[in-house]
Amino acid sequence: MRRYVSAAVFLICIVLSVAGMINVFADNADVIRMANEVACGDQGATCRAQMTRMERTPFSQTFEIVTPKRTVDVRCRRAAIFFGNYTCALP
Repeated sequence: MRRYVSAAVFLICIVLSVAGMINVFADNADVIRMANEVACGDQGATCRAQMTRMERTPFSQTFEIVTPKRTVDVRCRRAAIFFGNYTCALP
């Protein structure tokens, strides 16, 4: 029994480590697009958002985005800690 518990804990650690690496190193073009949409808000189609800073961790992604009217920080997080779809919002 003890061997199975040790093996299960080991596998859980491996899965969470891989999930964290994917969150940090995977392609995030869709997340950047969503962050730009949140930063532009109601500025319309003429909004030209430019990212000036990006911070990626296993738990979230934070962007500093400059638009013609303002500079905002946008934080994008997954639905669950390591898994699920990203949602972006102003902090």
